[in-house]
Amino acid sequence: MNPTRGTAAPLASRWVPPVLWAGVILAMTSWPAPDGIPNVTGLDKVAHFSVYAVLGALVARAIWPVRAKRRLAVAALALGLFGAIDEWHQNFIPGRDASLADWLADSSGALVGLACAPLLLRLAPARQDLPS
Repeated sequence: MNPTRGTAAPLASRWVPPVLWAGVILAMTSWPAPDGIPNVTGLDKVAHFSVYAVLGALVARAIWPVRAKRRLAVAALALGLFGAIDEWHQNFIPGRDASLADWLADSSGALVGLACAPLLLRLAPARQDLPS
């Protein structure tokens, strides 16, 4: 028996939002760093944490309600790897560089998103208008 049958959108459509958001992240980090932006200490880490928390939450929603520990571990590793590759590719973008601190903010945000999204999904009222 399929535990997601009748409870959520088809599997493929559940992965559209996280894939699109990952594309937004890659697009944002592929532009050269703009001139004239004030350097507020720690603000960039908040941005890294936030965009990856959204990505983690979207991935958690995509694998909901079947969230075996193994799936969560694979998702966490995949998001950490995505963050590492994103940081590495910034070495080739003018005005940007790879940063271990940025990767830690990315990974931390992804973990928080993965952990918090299921709580929010449980609290949200069931939607009857979603296709099954």
